[in-house]
Parts: sequence; structure tokens; C-alpha cells
Amino acid sequence: MTIIEGDATLDRALRSCVPEVAAEVTVRVRRRMPELGGAGYLDSFMEELIDHFVDLLAEPGPPSEEFLLRAREAGVREAGEGRSFDVLPAATRLAAGIAIARLTEHAERLGFRVGISTIGKVTQSAFACTDRIADAVIAGHGGFRARRLAEDERRRRELLDLLLGPRPGLAEVKQAARQAGWPMPRTVAVVALRPSGSADGWPVVPADALPGLHLDEPCLIVPDPGGPGRHRRLEADLLGWAAAIGPTVGVTDAACSLRWARRTLALVRSGRIRPDDRPVRSADHLSRLMTSWGADLVDLVAADRLAPLAAVRPSLRRELEVTLLALLECHFRAGPAATRLHVHPQTVRYRLRKLESLFGDGLYEPGVQLDMHLLLHARHATPNPD
Repeated sequence: MTIIEGDATLDRALRSCVPEVAAEVTVRVRRRMPELGGAGYLDSFMEELIDHFVDLLAEPGPPSEEFLLRAREAGVREAGEGRSFDVLPAATRLAAGIAIARLTEHAERLGFRVGISTIGKVTQSAFACTDRIADAVIAGHGGFRARRLAEDERRRRELLDLLLGPRPGLAEVKQAARQAGWPMPRTVAVVALRPSGSADGWPVVPADALPGLHLDEPCLIVPDPGGPGRHRRLEADLLGWAAAIGPTVGVTDAACSLRWARRTLALVRSGRIRPDDRPVRSADHLSRLMTSWGADLVDLVAADRLAPLAAVRPSLRRELEVTLLALLECHFRAGPAATRLHVHPQTVRYRLRKLESLFGDGLYEPGVQLDMHLLLHARHATPNPD
């Protein structure tokens, strides 16, 4: 049943008006929506749309599958050119209102009867049609965005794998970063992660970071970690996660930063480093890392460097060791060492005389002092859990 009653030549008569109406519609759409000014496909799309509205005047019905496919393709183009998903659907609805008004005017001039109720039916049918077209545009737009996001994620994972693998070439990294849309930083730090009891889902990933949350041992590559406020933001983003921030390195040395971040996190897990619910920086625990990852060497060297203490009873041995560590860190000044140990300065002086009797002149040799400092730090820097 036709919406506009009259001569069966209506369809053929109005077809000749389509180019004129489409041209007016396109001009007015571009004027109302300047963001579509660069959409080269818009003229042909609008002409096909007006052609469909002519079909509606003669015989109402849904848009053809062929035109819905065209609408999906237009949605893909819109997404590819960076426009929002709702721009073209809005343009389509605007075009429908203009087109129906112009086509009914042409129909009346051609002698067809167009009453108010008829215009209402035509408008209702046209907007039902544009709703279907809008859905197709949005589906095309969304499909493109989903594919683009999946492709971006794939490229970022490839970049992450490249950076965390054996030291890559700078040119190779620059090319991979460009393909992944990742601005190349001067430096990076890698954050090793482990969920703690309060973790709820995945941590917040800074927009410019490369996430490795899919790995068995999750991590993040953070660009230019020394930037203003970066550490504070990381603390907030990683709330509820045990996190260790590796040393800041050049981009091609990210694997080295990850290695030390994971070693630091292992010390957190073992209780040898005790965080205060904030990310731990590897650089703040240098001596602990140096000694912890050569534990067998520490024991061997300690047997030599600290041999004079072996003859002392265990309780006194510990007192002498912690006193020697405090003295080394306070440049052998009894007052500051006593403050650190919460004892009287005279007690420190007594223990120092005992140490001098055990070690002799070797106690003041710089090379020996450095070794003893590292060894004693490995044994006593972390407070006893009890």
C-alpha cells in the first residue's frame, strides 16, 4: 500500500529530483556539522539515502541490506577518520527531515495528494529507516574501534616483549614504538607486581605505560619515571598491590630494570625488605640487593672478614656486630652510633675497644671496612621480626 496516493509514476517522477535534493541536504548537513566537511563519501551517501526515501514515499519498508552494508562501511570510515560514532547518525536524521520536506513539496507540484496525515506517516517511516541505518553505522564504527584496539594491544605487547627480551637495538625499538603509537621516552623503569591481600582486580595502568599484566609475573614499563609527580601517581595507582620499581635505565635496558625489580619484590615477599604499603624502589635497597643475591658469597667472605668474632660467645657476637655496623655508618663516632643503638655512648666505646682488640689495625683499613659494611648490612639491616 502506498503512502502517497496517486499516479503510479510517482517513483519515476521523484527520482529525477534526487540529485537536487541530495545536493541541498549535503550542503545543509555540512553547514550544521562542520566535522563532516572532510568526509569525501558524504555526497554519494546522501544521494543513496534520498533515493531510499523516494522508495518510502511509494512503498514503506525497511532499508535494504545493501544500503545497511553501505552504512556499516560508512561507520568504519568515520571511525578511521577519527570522528565520534554519533556524528553520521545525527547527520542522517537531519537529512531525513530535510529530504522528506523537499520530496513531499516536489510530489505536490507533480500533482500528488499529500495531506497532514500522509506527511506524518512518511516521517514516521523515514525515521524508523534512519534508526536502522544509524544502528548499522554505529556497528561499523564499533567494529573498527574494536579491531583497532585489538591491533593496538597486540602491537604494544610486541613492543613490551621486545623491550624485555635480550637487549634490542635502538632503531628496532623506535620502529616498534612508532607502530604501537607509544611516544618514545628518554628513560624507563619497570615495575614488578604481585597482588596483596587488599588487591581488587587489576591495578590502574597509567595511560602512557606499557602493561605486562598478562605475564605470569606481571609488570609495567613506566616511561620517564622521574617526571613530576610520577612516583606519587604510581603509589595511588598501585594501591593494594605489592610493587617494586626497578632502577631508571635507558629504553633498551628495560630488561635490566625488570630483573632488579623482581629481585627487590622477592626480598619483599621474604620479609627482608618491609614496605609501608607503597611501591618499593630498588635504588633505595642497593646494599641489600647486592648481598642478598650473592648469599653464598656473603657467607664465604664473612667467614674470612669476620673470623675474629667466631671466638666470641653468640650473644656478645651479635652486640659487637650491630655496634660495628653502627660505627661504620657513623664514621666511628660513638655519640651518633649510641643514638642509633639506643645505648649509652660509654657502652659503644667499650665495645669499640673490644673490636679493636679482636681486629687490630685491620679494623680501620678502607677496603676491609667496605667488605664488613656490606656483610654486616646483609645480616642486620632488617630488624628481627621478633
